[in-house]
Amino acid sequence: MIKDTGVVNIHGKDYKTVAKRVDEFREEHKSEMSIITSIISIDEMCVVMKAEILDKDGRTIATGHAEELRTASQINRTSALENCETSAIGRALAGGEFASADEVANAIQQQEQIARPSNGTRLNFDDVREHLDMIDDAESLTAYGEELKKKHPSMTKAQADAISKMFNKRREEISQNESD
Repeated sequence: MIKDTGVVNIHGKDYKTVAKRVDEFREEHKSEMSIITSIISIDEMCVVMKAEILDKDGRTIATGHAEELRTASQINRTSALENCETSAIGRALAGGEFASADEVANAIQQQEQIARPSNGTRLNFDDVREHLDMIDDAESLTAYGEELKKKHPSMTKAQADAISKMFNKRREEISQNESD
């Protein structure tokens, strides 16, 4: 990356960094619009943030959300909040354009955060989310939870907590769907 340009080449494609896009936004919109961020949730495992682009009358023009797991990288162990805020701003600014370099690099890095349990199988959080989205009843959800525990007995507490949150969210969705 040439830092002066604010452009990063990832897998042969150029992306602007969020910092570059914020600079361009400020230059183009000066006092017409603002970027406001807020913490949606924060705990020892995860940070969720929201960024809003507001016009001069305070109306929301665009929003962006981001989630960072503190265990996702060495940087997130100390700076998950800052990374999450940057990602949320990048998503708000995207407004239908291509993702920023920071977002692409973050997505790649998160995909590489895969646990290797003692049995040699891989635990991929994206695969777990995808599988959970296909489950539509509580019994199948419980069975999948048991299957994961057997396949990944050396899961760390942080991994187990993150997966537990995904399961609880899906359980609530299933319960809501059943009551509708």
